[in-house]
Amino acid sequence: MNNNTNFGEVKAKLRPYGKQIPAISEHLKLLVTIPAKNEAATIWKCLSALAHQISENGAVSTEVFEVLVLCNHCDDNTRDLCELFQNTHPDFPLYIYETFDPAINTVGAARRILMDVAAKRLPEDGFIIMTDADTQADKNWLDAFLKLQPEPIDLVCGIIMPDLKGLNAEAKNKLFQNRQYLDLVTRLEAELFPKESDPWPRHSHNSGPNMAIRNSVYKQLGGIPPLACFEDIALYQKVISHGYKVKHSALPIVTTSCRSSSRVKGGFGTQIRNWSGSEIESVEGIQKLSERFKAFAEINQYYSHADPDLLISFSKRLHYKTSEMRSLIQSHERSSSCIIYLENNLKYHSPWSLAYRDIPIPDAIEELQNYFAGFSQTASSYDSYRLASRTLKESE
Repeated sequence: MNNNTNFGEVKAKLRPYGKQIPAISEHLKLLVTIPAKNEAATIWKCLSALAHQISENGAVSTEVFEVLVLCNHCDDNTRDLCELFQNTHPDFPLYIYETFDPAINTVGAARRILMDVAAKRLPEDGFIIMTDADTQADKNWLDAFLKLQPEPIDLVCGIIMPDLKGLNAEAKNKLFQNRQYLDLVTRLEAELFPKESDPWPRHSHNSGPNMAIRNSVYKQLGGIPPLACFEDIALYQKVISHGYKVKHSALPIVTTSCRSSSRVKGGFGTQIRNWSGSEIESVEGIQKLSERFKAFAEINQYYSHADPDLLISFSKRLHYKTSEMRSLIQSHERSSSCIIYLENNLKYHSPWSLAYRDIPIPDAIEELQNYFAGFSQTASSYDSYRLASRTLKESE
């Protein structure tokens, strides 16, 4: 699908079913987008969770949100179940589309179509919300986004709880290790490379089942990349790269399936299958993480004040020649863009990879725990090990 697809082309590719989408309302603040491909087993629970959203004052008003589902190349009864749900919940603002267009052949393309439709319906400060058809929102999910909307935030990343049903013991253990490690890494990052718009404590989740982007920012970025996989991560990095503000909030919470039969090659389901095996994951240890985060903090400083000593310092930390790093800096207008580039490409930079080898994840967790057991700026404010333990146990 072409990144420049316009709204007219989008409408031509979609076939509406059931209740027709109404005229744009001035009260609309949130628009939930759900791409669905053969999701008959999960779509009813997904929609039911959205139909029972509450706040401190009772049910969330159906005037402030809409839900768009795109049944994309389905050969099961996903669309029929959506229509049945719509008919049995006539006051729920659900609108259904279907497509078999060969151009809309990836989850990224389907998500792009929905988000482009949403962008035409929302005010500039509204939130386009992303979730998945195998995901169930917490009862206060929409209220959480409504509370966050007035804040100066461009992208909200919410907590994603795994549904552990069906996972074998090995996969559960690997999933727990992965979550535990990422929480500890996030804590270290907050200490060495703090972000004003995303203060500690925060979590490490930043993917499609639970994200919301400001409509004005979505338009300015030209939409979500219509990729076959990791389109959500690409959007997240695009937001950061362009200098917009991201918040990892604990308020919006969803629970998503841990099925190994992934709809997308290379997605979460593929990771679940890998975790079911005996191989131990290798990750960055504390020395590698520390050097990376310290370098990123120095790069931020350098963009504010081009101190030659800073250039030498972060070049040395990342094992770049100073001349190479200077050229890299000159090719990126913002520090955030340069840092995203480095996050994506450091693993291919041989001097860096040779200087700091990845280590088994249990060893990395132990290193990080030992670090936080001593003096740490974040030690008194948050215990990521307990958070990881609690959130995974609560999802069982």
